[in-house]
Amino acid sequence: MRSERHEEQSTMMNCAMNMGLIVGAYYIGKFCLFPLSMHSTFAAMLFFGLTMMVPYLVYRLVKLYRDRYAGGNIDFVRAFSFALLVMAFGSLLAAVAHYVYFEFIDKGLVVSTLASNIEQLASVDLSTIEGLDTAEGAEAIARYERFVETMNTTLGQLQAMTSIKMTMGMLSNNVTWAIIVALPVALVASMRKKNNNQ
Repeated sequence: MRSERHEEQSTMMNCAMNMGLIVGAYYIGKFCLFPLSMHSTFAAMLFFGLTMMVPYLVYRLVKLYRDRYAGGNIDFVRAFSFALLVMAFGSLLAAVAHYVYFEFIDKGLVVSTLASNIEQLASVDLSTIEGLDTAEGAEAIARYERFVETMNTTLGQLQAMTSIKMTMGMLSNNVTWAIIVALPVALVASMRKKNNNQ
């Protein structure tokens, strides 16, 4: 019984690592759009769309594991663990690419582009916009100025970050995203059973 459980855990870990390569490659491919998304609306929309496809990709991988290695049935805890492992391994692989990008390729491009965008936001003359001379308009202007101030604070924090800190921040975001995605994926994967006629 113990050796059977150990073999099952070993199979799950091996499958998670292998499928994590798929998720990692997907993350890296998606990340290639990140610098472009700062200059192109299409690239930004594509980046967002690919990010929204991650739950479906992870569901397909959990389903593949369930049908091929778990006999067509998987409980919620195993499905959640597997989805989390797959995304964690993928995130670790992507973190290597993130570090290489920020350390050797970026050369401050992301921060300078963000600074340029904030500068454009700050230079907008809101007094020329019709309808902003009311009390509501004054409140809208104040909110806009607070937003620009917040963006400047964020920019200052980014400028102070090293490549490794940026990479660790992105890894932390990916792990949080993994937990959020793994919950509904595990729920759906554990409710569906493999059709015996397949």
